[in-house]
Amino acid sequence: MGHRHMDIERCCYQHGNVTTFAHSVRVACLAVWMADRAHLWHHVDLRSLIRAALLHDYFLYDWHDWDNGTHRWHGFTHGHAALVNALSDFKLNAIEKDSIEKHMFPLTPIPPRYIEGYLVTLADKISATRETLSMGRFHKKSLPSAQVRATMVKNDSRQESVR
Repeated sequence: MGHRHMDIERCCYQHGNVTTFAHSVRVACLAVWMADRAHLWHHVDLRSLIRAALLHDYFLYDWHDWDNGTHRWHGFTHGHAALVNALSDFKLNAIEKDSIEKHMFPLTPIPPRYIEGYLVTLADKISATRETLSMGRFHKKSLPSAQVRATMVKNDSRQESVR
């Protein structure tokens, strides 16, 4: 699974010094590991689990950038933004949709409906905590600016309209 929009995730920090893309890969690996350790293989759709984990933060902006408060409620709203973006770029099943949109439970009032969603939610919380508290957070490499990322999105939109 891949899409050119994932390049935006590689250019945005999520937690500490970890990009949104790297964070999503970590969440996918941890969710699969947890499913294995809990012997859930007969209860989990592995493909859906991995896809939901990789797309759970597919909101395609850097929430650290100043934006006059648009992303002030990021923790409460980005699950839905990620779902909207994922639906525009990928065909998702019900497990994937639900897991992406509800991965911020309990910040979002409705819990995930599927076990895959709980695995993504738990893996996300564990990964985010480790990344946020890591000493590496003090050693961030320079990533493209918000203006460069905006140009990437704008150029991508132009290419879509040409097709």
